Amino acid sequence: MLIYDKELLKNYASSKRLWQGIPSIEVTSKGRIFLTFYSGGTKEEVGNFSMLIKSDDGENFSEPIVVAYEDNHRCFDPCVWIDPLGRLWWTWSRYPDDGLWGAICDDPDAEEIKFGEPFFIGHNIMMNKPTVLSTGEWLFPVAIWVSRMATLWPGFCGSGAPGAYAYSTIDGGKTFKQLGAAQVSDRSFDEHYFLEMNDGRIRCLVRTNYGIGAADSFDGGKSFGKDFDTGLGGPSSRFFIKRLKSGRLLLINHYNFTGRNNMTAMLSEDDGKTWPYKLLLDERSNVSYPDAKEAEDGFIYITYDRERGGFLSKIEDVMNSAREILIAKITEEDIMAGELQSQGSYLKKTANKLTVYDGQPKNPFAEEKLFSNKEYAEYLSGLGTPDIVLAEIFNVYNINCSKTSKFDAKKFDSLIDAYKENPNINNLEEIIELVRSGDGEGEDDKQIVDKALGIIKKNLNKDDIVKLVANELSVSVSYLQHVFKKQTGITLLDYRNAERIKKAKLLLKGCDDKIIDVSAACGFEDSSYFTKIFTREVGISPTEYRKLKF
Repeated sequence: MLIYDKELLKNYASSKRLWQGIPSIEVTSKGRIFLTFYSGGTKEEVGNFSMLIKSDDGENFSEPIVVAYEDNHRCFDPCVWIDPLGRLWWTWSRYPDDGLWGAICDDPDAEEIKFGEPFFIGHNIMMNKPTVLSTGEWLFPVAIWVSRMATLWPGFCGSGAPGAYAYSTIDGGKTFKQLGAAQVSDRSFDEHYFLEMNDGRIRCLVRTNYGIGAADSFDGGKSFGKDFDTGLGGPSSRFFIKRLKSGRLLLINHYNFTGRNNMTAMLSEDDGKTWPYKLLLDERSNVSYPDAKEAEDGFIYITYDRERGGFLSKIEDVMNSAREILIAKITEEDIMAGELQSQGSYLKKTANKLTVYDGQPKNPFAEEKLFSNKEYAEYLSGLGTPDIVLAEIFNVYNINCSKTSKFDAKKFDSLIDAYKENPNINNLEEIIELVRSGDGEGEDDKQIVDKALGIIKKNLNKDDIVKLVANELSVSVSYLQHVFKKQTGITLLDYRNAERIKKAKLLLKGCDDKIIDVSAACGFEDSSYFTKIFTREVGISPTEYRKLKF
């Protein structure tokens, strides 16, 4: 679904987005610049949407003028491309129904931008511009990511064998035909390009874990030969490559990199054999995913992202990320000189930078400190059963309730009992208010459990061991049980019982006391019950165990 309504588009404005990235750029004959990229949620996930922004002066960019979004889907990896007919193509991938979709705007310089109805192109992903061959045929670089997508997004339904495919259209995009696929070793996410080489072969260049691999086709993309390493390197990230009007090849990739840094524009005059000309576009870290357009005015417009802000866990970390879509405007002469020389050229211009977040949900990472007591209680209630809710509270708060703490352990346990009996928001809100009132001081979990182990060993004959340990350590019974299981992998009672059996074994082998006396020494009031438990745990009775020779 394409969204044009200005009121609805406000929901996708810069202040409503947490992160953004993976841009693509186009420039019309009149100089209008289009940028597309995607966002939505806290990371690459269901709920992502693709958006299109524009600038008529190259300085000021709009908020989204149209958004591609589908309920319960991802609309991601968008691309813009002006075809030989002057039409603006906007494509995006859609998950989970395994589709590359596109829409066409017949007049990209019109005052009001309108696209035709979205249509299906093929399976699965295309994030780079098509290539127009000398024959007039258009090749769309569409990859099938079955194995990768299934790993990243369970439920993904891939269609066909994985590979870097060529989709051909000879009628201006009315129909498409899936041709062959390059199978490149150690492929990453493909993100491939097609180049028509000077000798007529079609080269498919593919992102790999070692940099950039390739395979050549000698039949127009119907089949591809053995893959090879281009030697171009790169930190396994999207690159850009295109033949310019001059005949030179333009490559934008990371050069002399230590990660996704040193974004560099390079030129080749010998069909990619050597790349003697280089211009550093951006030396900073976390700059990635370039796309470019050679405009009619002779300038090369380049876009890329920096510090996307996704896959984080705190709003503070998100706000400290750049979250920028940037543009460079250069010429071939600038690249050949290794520095900006052309009037009008520039580097590192910000086209879009996200602002302070004011979207929904207000607390996207469910950070405890950002919740009021009531809001946090409502959030926790949605997690599941009381045991799940309480485990979350125990994991978040330092409520070990040591003697130096202000925390009221007995009141806490009574609130816990009330909540378990009647799990409602009010009871939970009381618990939250109490744990937030504590000063958070005291020993850490490991220290508490270490001390508990010693207390248990000294009191094996005591029945109410959990309360005894909790009282001696001035900790909550509920918290003690939680942290003991978390640290040891067993419950406190299971540990006490194991120690009782261990002591019984030692007594049975080290003294001649009667079974009833051993039973009492280990905390069992009933010797018959002791025999039953010992036999269940050890496999033989106490009497039989005493007869064993060690």
